[in-house]
Amino acid sequence: MVSDDFLKALGQQQILPILRLDNARRCLKLAQTLFECGFKVLEITLDTPEAPRLIRQLNAMGAITGAGTLKHLADADRALAAGAQFLVSPGLSLEIARRAQHAQTPYFPGVWTPTEVLLALSHGIQTLKLFPASIGGPAHLKHLRGPFPEIQWLPTGGIGLNEVPAYLQAGALAVGQGTRLVSAAALQAEDWGQIQAELQGIHTHLGSSRS
Repeated sequence: MVSDDFLKALGQQQILPILRLDNARRCLKLAQTLFECGFKVLEITLDTPEAPRLIRQLNAMGAITGAGTLKHLADADRALAAGAQFLVSPGLSLEIARRAQHAQTPYFPGVWTPTEVLLALSHGIQTLKLFPASIGGPAHLKHLRGPFPEIQWLPTGGIGLNEVPAYLQAGALAVGQGTRLVSAAALQAEDWGQIQAELQGIHTHLGSSRS
């Protein structure tokens, strides 16, 4: 059972920042900056260096931290042992789904087709990652929402920041966004003041997207 409080927090945030960096220190600082700017729900991909440690540190800070890019059952076990509060994978793994259900942890498997959605539903999964979302765009999400209104959708993959409102209007709970959520130059330079300004601008940009 997925907590209503978790879904509410993610839905209010509108964007799920997905952190995949090759530098653990920089990843932690970016996550801390996101948290300070109001992004309380964060995803750390498990292929990020020292991902389990980062998950533990962010949880201790008060973030709702999930683990992404889970491809095997062992990945889910590593993530849960680190304290991941939700799990995300690029495709639908029934092994991971069973482990998540046993741990009472939300799981967002990647799906694309109605057949995959039906398979997920048959195993009690109602939180799904539409991936890769950019191929079909918001229209694809809208068509899937028709027969599957009970699904909480997290479209992810190749979505520009300017496209986020269209996905929200098509029925997304929130939209996954990678590190291009902030400018590459500012991140490379570790210009945290600039990054904070960019993140505050995102809140302003999305403020009326659900109105």
